[in-house]
Amino acid sequence: MTKKKLLIIVGVFVFIIISFRMIWIGIFLNQNDPHVQKGILDLRKLDLQERSSISLNGQWLFYPGQFVNPNSYKGELKMNNPHSWITVPKDWREAVTKERNTPFGYGTYRLQILLNPKTTQSLSFYFKEIRSASSVYINGKKVYAKGNTSTNRKDSVTDYSPFKIDLKDHIKQIDLVIHVSNFESYRSGGITKSIQLGTTTAIEKGRIVSFLMQFMVSVVLFLHGVYAIIIFVLYGRKKEIIYLAITFFCAALSVLVDDDKLLLYLFPSIEFHWWFRLYYFSYVGSVFFLVLFLKKNGAMNLERKLSVTINLFLGICIIYISLLFNLNHISEMFLNTLLYALIMYFSVLLTPVILWGVATKGDTGFIYMLLGAISIALNILWGAVKSRVFEMPYYPFDFILGVICFAAFWFKRFFQTSNESKKLNEKLKRMDKRKDEFLANTSHELRNPLHGIINIAQTIYENEKNPLDEQNKKNLNILLSVSRRMSLILNDLLDISRLKEGKILLKKESVNLSSVVTAVFDMLQLMVEGKDITFKMEIPNRLPYVLADENRLFQIIFNLVHNAVKYSNGGIITVSAQLKKEWVHINVKDNGVGIDEKTIESIFQPYEQGDSRMNSIPGGIGLGLSICEQLVKLHEGTICVKSSIGKGSTFTFTLPIAKKQKPNVIAPSVIKNEVESQRIKMKTEKSKNSEFQNLLVVDDDPVNLSILESILSTQPYNVVTCTSGKEALSLLNNRNWDLVISDVMMPKMSGYELTRKIRERFSISELPILLLTARSQMEDTQTAFYYGANDYVTKPVEGLELTARIRALTDLKRSINDRVKMEAAWLQAQIKPHFLFNTLNTIVALSEINPSKMINLLNEFGNYLYTSFDPSNLNQLIPLENELELVRSYLYIEKERFEDRLNVEWEIEKDINIEIPPLSIQTLVENGIKHGILKRPSGGIIKIQIKKQVEVVEIKISDNGVGMSYDTQKALFTSQEKHSSGIGILNTDKRLRQLFGSGLQIDSKPNTGTVVSFNIPKKG
Repeated sequence: MTKKKLLIIVGVFVFIIISFRMIWIGIFLNQNDPHVQKGILDLRKLDLQERSSISLNGQWLFYPGQFVNPNSYKGELKMNNPHSWITVPKDWREAVTKERNTPFGYGTYRLQILLNPKTTQSLSFYFKEIRSASSVYINGKKVYAKGNTSTNRKDSVTDYSPFKIDLKDHIKQIDLVIHVSNFESYRSGGITKSIQLGTTTAIEKGRIVSFLMQFMVSVVLFLHGVYAIIIFVLYGRKKEIIYLAITFFCAALSVLVDDDKLLLYLFPSIEFHWWFRLYYFSYVGSVFFLVLFLKKNGAMNLERKLSVTINLFLGICIIYISLLFNLNHISEMFLNTLLYALIMYFSVLLTPVILWGVATKGDTGFIYMLLGAISIALNILWGAVKSRVFEMPYYPFDFILGVICFAAFWFKRFFQTSNESKKLNEKLKRMDKRKDEFLANTSHELRNPLHGIINIAQTIYENEKNPLDEQNKKNLNILLSVSRRMSLILNDLLDISRLKEGKILLKKESVNLSSVVTAVFDMLQLMVEGKDITFKMEIPNRLPYVLADENRLFQIIFNLVHNAVKYSNGGIITVSAQLKKEWVHINVKDNGVGIDEKTIESIFQPYEQGDSRMNSIPGGIGLGLSICEQLVKLHEGTICVKSSIGKGSTFTFTLPIAKKQKPNVIAPSVIKNEVESQRIKMKTEKSKNSEFQNLLVVDDDPVNLSILESILSTQPYNVVTCTSGKEALSLLNNRNWDLVISDVMMPKMSGYELTRKIRERFSISELPILLLTARSQMEDTQTAFYYGANDYVTKPVEGLELTARIRALTDLKRSINDRVKMEAAWLQAQIKPHFLFNTLNTIVALSEINPSKMINLLNEFGNYLYTSFDPSNLNQLIPLENELELVRSYLYIEKERFEDRLNVEWEIEKDINIEIPPLSIQTLVENGIKHGILKRPSGGIIKIQIKKQVEVVEIKISDNGVGMSYDTQKALFTSQEKHSSGIGILNTDKRLRQLFGSGLQIDSKPNTGTVVSFNIPKKG
């Protein structure tokens, strides 16, 4: 049913039931009733014998915190005691206490009524509700008491059931004094419903009419609950029937406990606490089980956000009911004012919204449920208004009309189910025949790739004792190709089944088309190795975002591009897009073999495919294009194809543009680049906790970044976010990162491509990468690991799973860093015994020859030891001057030892303020002296140069020692070399690469010398 038609029906229905309500009000509401003014109600000109009854509404005299003696002001309205004026009926919390957030307290109401002396019939008062205990005095005499009024909670007894007082004497004036105390009801206190005055006959008649109406409604509801139980027992044991039965029982109970509180007339021994619990349970229970019933019946048609809202509402109801029956003291149940109101008024909105959504999705039977829910919702709203504005007999027709609508729904569902059963039986017979054909074709198609896998795996197994040769590598590639094809076939089988059963629900959102196409190209790149195929994307930068399910849009484009690869031996496959009015037209074009006209007519039918002789990738069962068509239709779009034999094909499908566009969709490229550069600058300048690990999060969607930041906000991480792969690569140079978290589908550079570029610089252990995507197919996981990802998480992300995986990867990174630090610490500790022995011998010799030189050497030796074992050397970076101080001490000692065999030259520019890894220059200097200069009998020169360049500071250590061959240089950076000659060069290079992205550069020639250099970025 269209929304317009449904809106008209609902509008007419609401108009009718409101009209009935207005007629009822017009019959029973007398707008000419006099109102109480300044504590006096003048009825001297009104003949009560000619009217039904009047409401004593208006401005009463009120004495807060006092039980005034009713004889004090007998016969006249004096106001010597502290007093105020209060509107009746109304919650008294603003008058009884200065604390307006509580209705607890006590006080005295007073009203003076002047009667017509011609009135001869006996009069009666009907008190519908005074919370929560009251004593009534008429002309100084106590005539009635409900509960026990008191100035404290301990002595107070609660009872605010309705009661009637008959006046036997014919009097001209009534001095009505009511003592009221409330220490139980948190919701409200005082006179909360109108007090009726009239002849005894009129009051009794009104009560009987109201009682009968309420009793009739409760019986109707109870009987429908019984009918639902009978249906459950005899015909179908479905949970939703039980939910509906309980809803009717709770609704019947709510009628009995509310308004005139008929339940207390039937069972007067019920204690107030139990009546209180029954009252709130009846209302909350009825809406709770009604929403359960609606959810169960309309679950297939509910949107995800609405389903989450329903679950949240049901959870709140369960919490409320459990508190209701577990809290000992009623006054502790503050939830009765807040949570109860939230549940009731929210349910008034929620149930029609649920039914509206289900009814507009095609289930026309739910229109009766919608009308019934609207009728009951209006009854609840009218009840709230009536109790605060006017009083009249109970109005039963909204409830009865709602029950009739519910019954109509069940009759409609019964006949609809009967007709559908007949049609389904005929359809099953046709499908049974097609099923046999399908199973035969599927078994044949699956058997061939399965045998291929078995045979190739057997071949590899028999040759496993020897290293894989080229033939076995080729066999493995075939095995992977066949496995991927089999996976795609199985995925298509599952999707076509879900589509037929209507189990695929789209999660539509604003999607960047270019990011999806980029991810598809990166994935299919693995499948076209060996084929001369080029992927090309022609999507304008200013193209608006489309409204689609990102996961299913990926599947559509993947199937179309894969189909183009399948029927192309080479050439260009182009994905382009154009905006036409409110729709985006996406084209997938290839220059392959093409499709003839006959095949085009049936190409979107299940199990139909082109001529297999023209297929460059054999296999498949013809489901891909059929799935594409159905997914496009679910997006409310269309798909078509144009093709010519030998000239290629162009598939075109449409998607609506998203109403909510992201801010950077139409931003000019110049502004966008400026914004990105500013963001990079802000990220690098952002303060961080040095004890926390650094995470770089990459996603083109700011909402996703916000979600990830909120998940990680409670964890010990410094989280930096960016919105593109290019920006992420720039940020890699500005900090030592412990983990990169990247979305897969991003424009221009996908998560796969970003991973590949990071792996060119960092190994899988040096910088872990965690990829996020909405897809969880096997080929997605394989592609992620192929490009070098450490882990792969499917969206929507569960916070616990994400943090656990992040912790595992960061712990791995930390263990690698600890190992590097241990190597650096080992470097610090590897002062050779012979170095100490030789230095001490030199000191001893100088003590006899040149004491002044001995003192200088001792000072430098002490400085060398102090600097070597400085705890700051365990930091990642130290000031350049600290490192140079260590190098100077070391060179001074070595110079004293080797005298003319060692010469030192310094070239250091002024005002260089940088930080470098500890023991980096010293290690290189020591290596140059030990393995270069001192290998020559004549010694040589060690030269230390530190110069400013444009963006970096170049540090160069050169010597004219023995030099080394190219093979020796290459071996310095292998793990094998460190076991033979120490870890100095390897460790220094690794630390430089992790911190700055580049390591050591070595230029050496045998018998000529060696130059070792590295660059440190300038600060600021």
